Amino acid sequence: MLPVRRGTPLPGGSATTAEVPILGGRSHVSHNRSLMNDQLPTPIDEGRRLLDGGDPEAAIRALEPLTRNPDAELAGEAWLLTGTARYRTDDDEGALIAWKAAADAGGSTAWLGSRSAAEQQVRNGDLEEAIASYREADRRAPAAERGPIANRIAWLLKETGHDFAARRQFNRARGAYATYTGFVTFGIIGICVALFGLDVALSGGANLSGGFFGGSVGPLGEANLINAGFVARGEWWRIITSAFFHLGPIHLAFNMYVLYMYGQIAERMYGRFEFAAIYLLCAAGGSVLTILVDPRQFAAGASGAIFGLVGLLFVVSRRHHAVLGGEARTMMAGIGSYLIFLLVFTFLVPNISWTGHVGGLIVGALLGFLLPPTGVETMGGMWRSPTGERLTGAMPRSLRAVVYGGVGVLLVIGSYLAVAPLLG
Repeated sequence: MLPVRRGTPLPGGSATTAEVPILGGRSHVSHNRSLMNDQLPTPIDEGRRLLDGGDPEAAIRALEPLTRNPDAELAGEAWLLTGTARYRTDDDEGALIAWKAAADAGGSTAWLGSRSAAEQQVRNGDLEEAIASYREADRRAPAAERGPIANRIAWLLKETGHDFAARRQFNRARGAYATYTGFVTFGIIGICVALFGLDVALSGGANLSGGFFGGSVGPLGEANLINAGFVARGEWWRIITSAFFHLGPIHLAFNMYVLYMYGQIAERMYGRFEFAAIYLLCAAGGSVLTILVDPRQFAAGASGAIFGLVGLLFVVSRRHHAVLGGEARTMMAGIGSYLIFLLVFTFLVPNISWTGHVGGLIVGALLGFLLPPTGVETMGGMWRSPTGERLTGAMPRSLRAVVYGGVGVLLVIGSYLAVAPLLG
């Protein structure tokens, strides 16, 4: 989409309240009306050509029959172009009417009509009406466009004296980290706390004496400790379930606090389903390296999965340059130093399973390197061609599934190599 000022073409970028969007490409239209070598120009292409050629009045005449077309997509695009043409002829009232008609037409370009109408209402000084139009655009817009729209709503709310509502919109514009709820993160925390409480009851409180550097578990935790011998006997679930049990209250509290801090950021970046897969794969990575390197070791805890999340976020911040909100940026600013601290702590303090930590870290870093976030913008994904199309396309879901599946296969192979000597 090429934003233009009145009569003057501009390079790429988002339209401000002094700019009017014109559809220079097809990124917001679902059906194909592109010119082919063996076809005559369609009426919508002809209208766009006239508009781009500096003849808005002829463009209005060419587009007028299309505004009555029963196809919502075609009529909506025609109204959008008509609004831009009328704006270039200094017909502000006609432009506003056309953009409102584009919004009312429905289809995939309706949000652009509402946004353009809001921009014109700002220029007219009708701020309350502009807020309403922006809210309608926000309701219909693609997820990637809602942040900039929320920012405009926030400034208008602030201008009209609605400070509390403005702060809420500013939070949304910054990435919604202040309002995002990591349900999977809280679910994992709840499971770990509930299992620890159940073990307290089953052990008569014996596992409450466990310190940070090692402790005991109750009967339920003991049945889920990671150990190569038990995995070789067929108890493969320990590779995952050992990450949900902890050796004492301090061990539990520390892990859950770090998970609370970083889990929601990772969940926001990758979405709930992918975050759950990442967490489980990182947990499995810690267990697999443990039984590979030290098959006699008994271990438990979410540390491997948490190391994986920290490694994931560190790599994502360096490789994919995710665009984060203010709260998340503050958390991520020192993640490299925090990762170094965790590694030093791992190797200097006795009775800590370094294999669990490093195994999870390797898996998380690998996933972060291969998989760009899906829930937030990245710097690479923000580059646009002159027609408004992304220069870096989104990673196909099928390819993402291959990455997750491939990591899972590597972990299965690692598990087999670890227990193979014990199977004889």
